[in-house]
Amino acid sequence: MMENRNLEVQKTKQLKKQKGASMMEYALLIAGVAIIAALLFSGDNGGVVGEAITNKVESAVNSVNNP
Repeated sequence: MMENRNLEVQKTKQLKKQKGASMMEYALLIAGVAIIAALLFSGDNGGVVGEAITNKVESAVNSVNNP
């Protein structure tokens, strides 16, 4: 009987650790997206990275419009 209780406690602790890890992963993902957004939209029209993305999008649009 005592063994079952110990297993339940261990399982509960493990689930709590996993939940905490998931929250940390989401927090890191959101931070990464925020950093990328800041790089893209900062300064002069997004700087070099923003300009490169804009050029790629314009190139794709032009290739669709002028096959």
